[in-house]
Amino acid sequence: MPLHASRQILTDFDLHLFNEGTHVRAWEKFGSHRMEVDNVAGVHFAVWAPNADRVSVIGDFNRWDGRVHVMRPLASSGVWELFIPNLPEGACYKYEV
Repeated sequence: MPLHASRQILTDFDLHLFNEGTHVRAWEKFGSHRMEVDNVAGVHFAVWAPNADRVSVIGDFNRWDGRVHVMRPLASSGVWELFIPNLPEGACYKYEV
């Protein structure tokens, strides 16, 4: 597995601030954001779904198949995240919870 696929993007401090309700720039961390990880361009996705058993990013790029891009839960924070490399700009997506 490439390093960028397994690296946690949100920091423990981000999660701490979010969970105590004091993260004043949460919009910069949640949703979807284009970025580079290990010199690979892609999109980082993060969503809060505290009671979910599984969360996936689905879209045209994976034929709306929730088995392809399954997000990982970050400890017991209720936050799920995933970095998808080489995702084209403007790709339509939604979360499957």
